[in-house]
Amino acid sequence: MSIEKEQAVTTPKRAARAAMTIFRFTRNVLAVAGVFFVYLLWHGYSAYQAEMASTAADASCIKSSRCM
Repeated sequence: MSIEKEQAVTTPKRAARAAMTIFRFTRNVLAVAGVFFVYLLWHGYSAYQAEMASTAADASCIKSSRCM
């Protein structure tokens, strides 16, 4: 085989390997971003529940004459 034919055979393999590497990197970055988004969602919902619990306690104290 001549050098030109050998390079012609390896170039598609190299391009495919580069495409797979880029795909794998992108997939991993999106996976990390997804985990971070779920964490932020959980954290925000926990903060929301804590705020609603403190608001409900304040409202019950205002409505009731037996505040402690």
